[in-house]
Amino acid sequence: MIRCLFNLRLAGRTATLLAAVFFALGVDRACASSHGSEASEHGEAEVVEATASEIRGIMLGEFSIRSDYPAEAQKSTVRFVLYAAVKGDRLVAMDRLVDKNRQKLRDEVITATRLTPLGVFEEPDLKTFRRRILIRLRRTIPDLAVEGFYISDFGLTVKSL
Repeated sequence: MIRCLFNLRLAGRTATLLAAVFFALGVDRACASSHGSEASEHGEAEVVEATASEIRGIMLGEFSIRSDYPAEAQKSTVRFVLYAAVKGDRLVAMDRLVDKNRQKLRDEVITATRLTPLGVFEEPDLKTFRRRILIRLRRTIPDLAVEGFYISDFGLTVKSL
């Protein structure tokens, strides 16, 4: 018997998904100047430069992790895409650090996911799960200066044995 317990796309978590997409694409939050929607002499709307302290995103990877829960006689598969929120002035340094430690980061995310009880995945914002990942990664790589993590395309499938 297989049942899908949670899927962000179906649960209407569009705000989380949009934030993750913007972080993945590295979209700056630029706002129009005092002219509003008026066009300049060249036919383009003027845009204010984004400041360095804005939050940007780094994609840490797509995950599909299978776990066994023998006490509950269940197997689960957790699927998600993980993004790290980083301040704009640290983006280049954090991107290098992530590239250098990509396998170590991946191992820690897999470990955190497998050690997480099934009930934690039922939270609507996955706050506890994201916190567990943050703690493990900060412990493993102390130089990792992230503001938090965003999860998109989350899906949980549980199979009873």
